[in-house]
Amino acid sequence: MKLDGAIDRIQPSPMHQIIVCTLCRDVPTGVRSGEGLCAELRSRLSAQPDVAHGFTVEGVACMAGCARPLTVAFQAPGKAAYLFGSIDAQADAADLVRFARLYASLADGWCNSGQRPPRLAGKTLARIPGAGKLAEGSR
Repeated sequence: MKLDGAIDRIQPSPMHQIIVCTLCRDVPTGVRSGEGLCAELRSRLSAQPDVAHGFTVEGVACMAGCARPLTVAFQAPGKAAYLFGSIDAQADAADLVRFARLYASLADGWCNSGQRPPRLAGKTLARIPGAGKLAEGSR
């Protein structure tokens, strides 16, 4: 379809999602920092176009990680999904973007704790195998 002489290009939708809880409250301050973290992640990802084009960042009202706020999930079709908790919106943003780069590079999304960025150590609440991966065998 042409618009003002230009070709309207259809871009494939990003296949990776970063999902941030918007109801989690920071333990010391009681502030909900999820929306702010979404904005920070979008900003940091946009500064790295090679990673950003494959991701969306979305907020969701609850991911049931209330005992370990702030929670952040990574998911993509056919890949293992991750849920992180006890995320510090300011201090952990850079390592969440580092993890996004790693996650995008992994065909099945699977990595061990030593491969994840240092600030995410001990913050992995769950790694959930991708759909159809259980039938292929476990690691």
